[in-house]
Amino acid sequence: MIDISAVIDRISLKNPTILASGILGETAGSLREVAENGAGAVVTKSIGLNAREGYKNPTVVELKTGLLNAIGLANPGIDEYAREIKNALHDDSWAIPIIGSIYGKDAKEFKILARKMEATGVKGLELNLSCPHAEDYGAEIGENPSLVEEITKEVKNAV
Repeated sequence: MIDISAVIDRISLKNPTILASGILGETAGSLREVAENGAGAVVTKSIGLNAREGYKNPTVVELKTGLLNAIGLANPGIDEYAREIKNALHDDSWAIPIIGSIYGKDAKEFKILARKMEATGVKGLELNLSCPHAEDYGAEIGENPSLVEEITKEVKNAV
């Protein structure tokens, strides 16, 4: 058998396939299902400080090539979502890395979120700096190199 394992920084993967953040990373059950189907790691949906309703349905459209979504960063907030991650991490039936995706409006929010997400036990963080679907979050940040640099430095220094 060919070894396709990979290491990203200190995160060991049995294979290099990683579930991207989005609609399948919403619950411990959906993360588990992706893990059981062979992913090397999973990334949670993007989580903010507070609950956010997002867009009204339909937010997902099935295409011949996959799924297209515009959810508007709907999420229960980091304090509520931390329970989902802890449920997933306490399930010994699968053991692949969970990477927590976070979004915020500024470096201060990202720093708080990074610490809270790290406290759940995730193995890494994804900074959502480019969501085009939610005003004041994402695209406005991702288009500003100095703001991206500031946020990245703050998060790196925080965790």
